[in-house]
Amino acid sequence: TRLPFEKLHERLDFAFTRNQESPTLNDFRASQEWIALENKALTRARKIITPHAEIAAIFQNKVEKLEWHMSTMENGALTGTKLLFPASAVGRKGAYEMKRLAKELQLDLVIAGRSIEQENFWEDVPIETFMGNFQDIGLVVYPTFVEHQPRQLLKALSKGIPVVTTTASGLEPSERVDIVETTNFEQLKEVVQRRIEWKITNFIATRK
Repeated sequence: TRLPFEKLHERLDFAFTRNQESPTLNDFRASQEWIALENKALTRARKIITPHAEIAAIFQNKVEKLEWHMSTMENGALTGTKLLFPASAVGRKGAYEMKRLAKELQLDLVIAGRSIEQENFWEDVPIETFMGNFQDIGLVVYPTFVEHQPRQLLKALSKGIPVVTTTASGLEPSERVDIVETTNFEQLKEVVQRRIEWKITNFIATRK
């Protein structure tokens, strides 16, 4: 259900090099003894069973890949126009990248959690709190470095809402899912712009 400690540490360390002002990205590391024991257990395991695409890729020689459980796709026209960041403002979930993206594209955000990095984290980015209702949401953007149980993404997809996220989410690309590299902000920005432009064009067409 999660990355091995060694891989997880590498990911968090990398995220910290990009956002060294973060008070959370450099915290909480497992001991070398735990890392060694886990690596030994994973090496000896006959199978690794997971729905997570990134974890599956690490153990591709012995993985049994499951499908994510997702609710039945709901019918009905999508009318939402708001953009959701489906996590708290914390570094490992891509909050710094999300803030930068919102400033550069002048986005208003719906935020699914509280500010953990620091008080007034979002500064002058217009935000509102997500209350669990996807009716007003037109796009989910989640530039996370770590995600092991992408429940909000799966819920959005079950409602037909497109998702832009990173390889760390464990999802695979599809018609409604754009996957970008965790290291590539410009790729993220380009994909989000394209999704927003498509949404605006589609909305105008339906109004005619």
